[in-house]
Amino acid sequence: MLQLDFLSQLIMKESIFRLLFVFFCCQIVDTTLSGQNINNLRAEREALLQEIDRTNRMLQSKQTTRETNLQQLNLLTREITIRESFLADIRNEISIIDASLEENQRQINQLENEIESIKTEYARLIQDTYKRRNALDELIFFLSANGFSEAYQRYRLLQEYTRYRQQQAEKLKASQNLLFALQEDIQIQRLQKEEALKEIENEYVQLSSNRQQKNVLIRNLQREERWLREQLNKQQQQAEELENRILEYIRTSRAGTTGENFGDFKGKLIWPVSRGRIVNSFGEHPHPVLSNVTIKNNGIDIQTSGNDDVFAVHNGEISRVVAIPGYNTAVIVRHGKFLTVYANLRTVKVAQGQIVTAGSNLGTVYREDNDSGGILHFEIWEENQKLDPVNWLVP
Repeated sequence: MLQLDFLSQLIMKESIFRLLFVFFCCQIVDTTLSGQNINNLRAEREALLQEIDRTNRMLQSKQTTRETNLQQLNLLTREITIRESFLADIRNEISIIDASLEENQRQINQLENEIESIKTEYARLIQDTYKRRNALDELIFFLSANGFSEAYQRYRLLQEYTRYRQQQAEKLKASQNLLFALQEDIQIQRLQKEEALKEIENEYVQLSSNRQQKNVLIRNLQREERWLREQLNKQQQQAEELENRILEYIRTSRAGTTGENFGDFKGKLIWPVSRGRIVNSFGEHPHPVLSNVTIKNNGIDIQTSGNDDVFAVHNGEISRVVAIPGYNTAVIVRHGKFLTVYANLRTVKVAQGQIVTAGSNLGTVYREDNDSGGILHFEIWEENQKLDPVNWLVP
């Protein structure tokens, strides 16, 4: 005869199963979030690969001269940095996969134990149903109750028992499906890890090749130390000339109203070229070849690829169009108390006093006829203070 405590235990186990089932479903959601993190890393890697491809095209288009060796050295240094970021992304992906694999395996172990428990319980249910296969057993179960209240309680418990028995088969199937999904996830994650490890191996080969090329360029340039120092002095004089022109303009002019909300667009300004990459960053840096020599950059140098058009990064007024040795033609645009400087232009399509908007075409970057792109020198000033353009341009 079915006992009250046995039925109560079955109902309690059903509640525990529900909690476990919800827990495992939540863990699958967590696995989905891990997949989203991996997708974000892969999107970032795809962008890095495109940047590496552009750099390679620039390197292949350069003629081998002392001047272009310096440019190639900067490009190679930049590519090495990008490849190192690429490798870091792959390592992060592998870490996420490893953590997910470990968590999925832990869930599988728990779920397998739970399935075995459900199977055992289900077998007991079938066995008990067989023992109570005639209606007399149930009648005796009711008649043996001590009063109407206990009989009604037994009736309710029998209803719960019947429903529980019917649902156990469905729950067993649901648990097995959940187990299958987790096992499938593990197989996919293992394949993802294998692919990521292959990518790391390939990138290490490319990175080693880049470093060897860089070392060869450095050795070649070190033989030209005298020429390098002459070039450096010449470039410093040209940079000072550009800076003096800007300071002179600041002293003799006052802030306008066009583009005066420039300060609200920090980190949101459009790029001054449609396609390009930074080859020389803002501030002071060690010379890539000469020992104990520091070079200073008041802005950033952007190597263009393909399209040479230069665009205003924000609404403003053309304040100066000046020719400067080493920078060809420079355009200065005022945006309230801010200035943007676009130097090394081949052609200019604007005139002093002209009002421009964000995206207005200012001209084209100067480049040698045999090169696929040129270098734009770009600066941002807030009155007398030089600012790092990277902090202002949209990432």
